[in-house]
Amino acid sequence: MQPTRRPLLAGLLASFLAPAAQAQGTDATPAGFAGRIFTNMGGGVRVHTYLAPAAGAFVTSHLIETRAGLVLVDGQFEPGPAQELGRYIAGLGQPLAKVLLTHAHPDHWFGLHHLGRPPVHAAPVTARFLRDNAAAVVQQRRADSSAPNLAGEITAGVEVIGGVELRYRLVADTEAPEMLLVEVPAAGALIVGDLLYNRVHAVVSRGIDNWVAALDGLGATTPLILGGHGEPASPGQLPEAVRYLRAVQALMRGAPNDQERIAAIAAEMARGFPEWRARPLLELGLSRALPA
Repeated sequence: MQPTRRPLLAGLLASFLAPAAQAQGTDATPAGFAGRIFTNMGGGVRVHTYLAPAAGAFVTSHLIETRAGLVLVDGQFEPGPAQELGRYIAGLGQPLAKVLLTHAHPDHWFGLHHLGRPPVHAAPVTARFLRDNAAAVVQQRRADSSAPNLAGEITAGVEVIGGVELRYRLVADTEAPEMLLVEVPAAGALIVGDLLYNRVHAVVSRGIDNWVAALDGLGATTPLILGGHGEPASPGQLPEAVRYLRAVQALMRGAPNDQERIAAIAAEMARGFPEWRARPLLELGLSRALPA
């Protein structure tokens, strides 16, 4: 997702925010936060999820506690949520042991600038995009950000950090060209990046068939699914996400790339999925996915 910031934020603030699906985990939001915090515990491992408010596009960042410190999966988009995330991290009293990016879209890394530009690791396609393009994206958006401090690449496999096993998987050509999935077996958690928008309108792509196949492939392998936008979910919520993608795919078929048609598709999806929030994200995706 690579939004134009001003129109996107204006649309998000103006959009109707329907009630969200019941989240998995305990609400641990500190007093005065605009975003929300959810914690999930399993196998002696605690996972924290920071969920940005509407103005931050409901982006999520996930923190895994280990004996070596915290593993952060994805940053934030806007400065305010990024700074809240930083305050929450400071309150946990543990250093950042590692920062992982699930994919290259800047709503998940612009805010790392406000965490002191920690070293980050990403999968190969994402890392190449960041090396070649991140600085230009920041300049183009005139963002209060900087290119991520890329420290290394992640490949599929297993890594143990501070006694906690992390399993890495790579999925190609879904919402983004490459998505890094991070499983935390002890906690029964799977972090799937933007494979899952949990009742948040998706920035759709041309890779919906691959996207649906990836969601179908998750099955019921873990009880906790942590997406890139929206509340922590359970496997039982995945069929709704698949139904959403198939519905928008049908509306996209043969549609021209013009503002009138984009608005009509978004309106139809809003009627069909009334509890889904942040319709401007869908309009952004359609503007890029529909053929010119």
